[in-house]
Amino acid sequence: MDFKDLLNKYKEGNASAEQIKFVEEELSKYELIQEYLCEGYDIRFEKDTFKEDVLKGNVREETALVKRSVNKRLKKVIATSVSIVFLILFTIFYLISPILNNFYYNPSEKTVGRYNQNLYFDLKAFTELNLPGYTLNNAYSESSGFGAYNIYFQRRNLFTGDVKNINAKIKRNVKIGSFEDFFETSYLGFAGIRQPGTNESEFLKGQKDRVINHIDELNPVSYISAYITFENDLTMKEFDELNKKYNNKISFKWVGVRTVGKGDPINYLSGFIPEPNDQSVTNDSADKNKYPALQLVDIMMDENNDNKYNMEVVYTKHFISLLKYMVDREKAVKVLDENNNKMEYYKDTLNYVENNGVNTYGVLVCGEARDLLEFINNEKVKIIEIDNVSPSKKYIH
Repeated sequence: MDFKDLLNKYKEGNASAEQIKFVEEELSKYELIQEYLCEGYDIRFEKDTFKEDVLKGNVREETALVKRSVNKRLKKVIATSVSIVFLILFTIFYLISPILNNFYYNPSEKTVGRYNQNLYFDLKAFTELNLPGYTLNNAYSESSGFGAYNIYFQRRNLFTGDVKNINAKIKRNVKIGSFEDFFETSYLGFAGIRQPGTNESEFLKGQKDRVINHIDELNPVSYISAYITFENDLTMKEFDELNKKYNNKISFKWVGVRTVGKGDPINYLSGFIPEPNDQSVTNDSADKNKYPALQLVDIMMDENNDNKYNMEVVYTKHFISLLKYMVDREKAVKVLDENNNKMEYYKDTLNYVENNGVNTYGVLVCGEARDLLEFINNEKVKIIEIDNVSPSKKYIH
């Protein structure tokens, strides 16, 4: 009986004890031989096969294929990653950023004029309306993030001619910097208008004479800035006549406008600059349909007839245009003024002057002591408040 038949009987369970012992001994030998072959012959065989493949270039070709496959996948991953990053950046800067910025005041926009940023017109109107004796030279802003802007502007003192350079920040409708860096609030003029009723006190009864005596003691060429309150309000026609009368002697720097009834309490003073040369001027005008006289020089050109200006119309339209502009610039008002009540004030003021006309209770003037005395003695002046005094006028031509 050969080993194959014996192995079959072993598998079928028909082998005798001696046959079982014989088969198992043979199987053990086979296992030993198999281990030997795995440790020696097969390894050498694989090595020889590998060398042969290398010689034939098979491994090199397979390696190149692997590299090409890996590079292809890597390029695809990189391209996908770059596309995703670009899409994210595009979404942030061109979709999300404009949407978020719409919630905040944007001084860099150019929606008022074509060339100047909105900040220029906002500060120009705000300064003229609220700051007697100051004017805006220029203004610029640049974005520094979502709702954040660096702003720069120049404010000029109309008495001294000094220019103050101001740098500040606006971050999501919050102004970073002191309030006076934006708007000078230290002036104390028009006390009788600010606090109606106090002008009848014993102190104010002799106030006019005391100030006149003080001016009389100064050098006649001393240059003075003073707040003048009239005994009675003047219409724009009457003010224009007064301006022409003292054209070469007294310089009217700011005209305060009546915004409430006489004797009523007033929280804010508003007015305008009557002299075009005291204002910054740009060829980039705002919407003339909405604000026909936002720049004084624009309305003067429109009202020009044979080189004669109807200044009553010019001043009236100019002041109303300033108010209308501020009413339309709610975000700018809230951010620049940091006063939640100011917008209602502008609306109430606009309503008052449209119903009662533009009239002035007083003016801020500059002039030499001798000319100022002439003005005070000849006109119906109720209160005089000296703001500043210089040894002489700064520029003599």
